[in-house]
Amino acid sequence: ALIFFVVVTFIYGVYDQQFPVYFSSQVPTLSEGNEMFGYLNSFQVFLEAAGMFCAPWLVNRIGAKKGLIFAGIVMALRMVASGLVEGPLLISVTKLLHAVELPILLVAMFKYNSLNFDKRLSSTLYLVGFACTSSVISSVLSPLAGASYEKFGFAQSYLIMGIMVFSTTFISIFLLRSTKS
Repeated sequence: ALIFFVVVTFIYGVYDQQFPVYFSSQVPTLSEGNEMFGYLNSFQVFLEAAGMFCAPWLVNRIGAKKGLIFAGIVMALRMVASGLVEGPLLISVTKLLHAVELPILLVAMFKYNSLNFDKRLSSTLYLVGFACTSSVISSVLSPLAGASYEKFGFAQSYLIMGIMVFSTTFISIFLLRSTKS
C-alpha cells in the first residue's frame, strides 16, 4: 500500500523537473523568468525549513496516514492549479504550496514507517520505499511526461498529472493502515 502511494503520488518529481521552464514562459523574457524562479525557489526553501518545525506537531496531531493523505491532496491541488492558473503571481503561489506539502510528507512518511514496520528498518524502508522508488518512477515517467508536454502542453499535462495524484491519494485512503495491526 505504501509503495502504491509512493509510485503514482511521486509524479511530483517529474512535475518539478520541467516546472522552471513552464514558469519562465509566464514572464516576458527567459532571463527574467529564470531570475524570478531563482528568487522564488530560494524563498520556497526557507519556507520548507520553517515548515519542518511545524510538521511534526501537525503529523502527531492528525496521524501519519492522514498526514500522507493531506500531503497527497496538497500535491494534487498544486499540480491541477498549475494547469489552471496563468501569470507569474498565481504560478508562484502554486509553487509555494510545495513548502506546505514537503515537510508534512517527509515527517508523515517516517512516522508511518515507524508505526507500521519494525523501527530498526525505518531508515531502510524510507530509502527503498520512498527515495529509491520515487527515483525509479521518475526515470520511467519522465519520457512519458516529455511526450505529454509536446503533445498537450504544460498546462494540460499538469492537469493530467494532478488528476492521477488525486486518484492515487483517494485510493490510498483505503489502502494505507492507520496503525500497526
